[in-house]
Amino acid sequence: MRKQRRKETSTIPTASTGDIAFLLLVFFMTTTIFNNELGLQIVLPEKGETVKVKSSSIAHVYISREGVIKVEDIVTPLDQVEDKAIELLTQNGSIKADTNLIFSMKTSRFCKYGLMINTFDKLKKAFAQLNIPEKISLKPSPIEDEF
Repeated sequence: MRKQRRKETSTIPTASTGDIAFLLLVFFMTTTIFNNELGLQIVLPEKGETVKVKSSSIAHVYISREGVIKVEDIVTPLDQVEDKAIELLTQNGSIKADTNLIFSMKTSRFCKYGLMINTFDKLKKAFAQLNIPEKISLKPSPIEDEF
């Protein structure tokens, strides 16, 4: 009579697998640095609040599908947008007494996103250079609207 040999199998103990996974999770949560993207910093009116603005207090900035930037209907290259904004905000080299000028940016839906952001940044720099609170409005443009 022959004895049957038992096959020896090797197993990995898995009793503490859950504990190890939990410790790894805690480790990565406590050592990871989350990057906070600020995005566009825009001050909005309180919910339900209506703000009335005179049309003379609005400077229009248009960006067309082709990337042409117009500030107050004058074609302005991107590198001159900041200077043009400072010119509109100042009078004879000093800040106008009435600094309620709001820049209304209206872009074509087909213009490059980077161009819109760069124009927005140039306007922000103009306000920062004059050390006055920035007032920039972003207006959506209907698809058929081109300027």
